Amino acid sequence: MINRERLHKLQTLAQAEDIAAFVVAPSASLFYLTEFSMGLSERPAFLLVPKQGEVSFLCPAFEAERVRRGTGIERLITYTDEAGPYDALSQALTDWNLGRRIAFEFQACRLLEYDVVAKALGNNIDIVDARPHLAQLRMAKDATEQAHLERAAAAVNVMLDAIQENLKPGVREVELEAAAREALVQHYPDAQVAFISIASGERTAIPHAGTTDRALQAGDLVWADLGARVNGYVSDITRTFATGPLDAELAQAYELVLQANIAACRAARPGVLAEQLDEVAREVIRAGGFGPQFTHRTGHGIGLEVHEEPYIVAGNALPLRPGYAFTIEPGIYLPGKGGIRIEDNVIITETGAKVITSYPRDLRL
Repeated sequence: MINRERLHKLQTLAQAEDIAAFVVAPSASLFYLTEFSMGLSERPAFLLVPKQGEVSFLCPAFEAERVRRGTGIERLITYTDEAGPYDALSQALTDWNLGRRIAFEFQACRLLEYDVVAKALGNNIDIVDARPHLAQLRMAKDATEQAHLERAAAAVNVMLDAIQENLKPGVREVELEAAAREALVQHYPDAQVAFISIASGERTAIPHAGTTDRALQAGDLVWADLGARVNGYVSDITRTFATGPLDAELAQAYELVLQANIAACRAARPGVLAEQLDEVAREVIRAGGFGPQFTHRTGHGIGLEVHEEPYIVAGNALPLRPGYAFTIEPGIYLPGKGGIRIEDNVIITETGAKVITSYPRDLRL
């Protein structure tokens, strides 16, 4: 059902920015506002939020009852497959005398949604990116959202246990992934796998390597990047293991990544800028001589999306505030040899930060 408090906040932002309406396509933001999920298809559908007054929902006629029951919205603009959406939307917008400054969430809307609205308004619209405004609402998680994130983080523990228990030469990456999936189903029936990425050997030097059928070898590094979803909210946790002793360079790299992770987790608190937190982790690795091998940002927000605001990256001067949830994931990647990443999830509190990841960060040889 539509969340009236969140809707009111969005309409207040629209009034402050003189935005006539927000077009919210099927996406995490639609779920945030309505707790209703709907997939993108060739038939356009979206929530239309004017800066004041009643919201409406454009959808195919045969989806009307599902939308009505799922959102509680009675003001539906429906169309048949034969007629298409243009005339129905054009008539509705004409009747409502909607303005021309329309906000689309650029990273969620397709040209299809833009085309429908533009044609309905006579191709005379001023486009605004809705993402900054929606992100402003979504970044600070309330108590319920935080509880979902904490359970999603806890669920990953059983997945990591299953991987660690099967970690031996000859086992394939895909078998480790299967074990992790089975463990989640068995122990957390209310959770779903959001994603699993497992890399071993030299492939660990590729930050987003993806799982393959490679068989583990003695002395391999293995990292597992895992996410579980609970009531729509996603965790994102990485641990690096080893199937035997590491050489001096990789052992040093592991210790540096661990210390960078610890330092950033300790430095996280209200008022610290996102870029400052990135620098805390980066300086540890830079001082150890591996600065160029830390090739990505220190972290990203988590919530209804695996990657969302705030981004913990150089150049982002956003002050961290209570309720912000994000990853801290420093890494070192040595092409042809191996890579290490340790990723935790944290939530900013009134006085500091709560690390909601509890799985050990040692190599677990």
